[in-house]
Amino acid sequence: MEKYWNWGGSYIGVKQRDYLVACDGTVLGKFYGKELYDKNGNYIGELGRNDRLIKNKTKELFRRLTFSPYVKGTITSPVKSIAPYPMISGFEDFTV
Repeated sequence: MEKYWNWGGSYIGVKQRDYLVACDGTVLGKFYGKELYDKNGNYIGELGRNDRLIKNKTKELFRRLTFSPYVKGTITSPVKSIAPYPMISGFEDFTV
């Protein structure tokens, strides 16, 4: 499973199929290429450098199809945080 941290270095979760899943099995979003959307189809972030999750402010109004709120992921062990990256202008940290 691929593991993901946000731009600030906090561990977020893993990729299971096309979904980003938190340690407790909660599905946080669905990947469409490098972009990530919530269950309501709202853009919530994307993969940046070294596959760190970050949110592009210019894409806040982007939408995709919704997905079932009943989709569940597998519970996994949490992982330690890592060093943050400096924030890029026009972006903000990915949060859940």
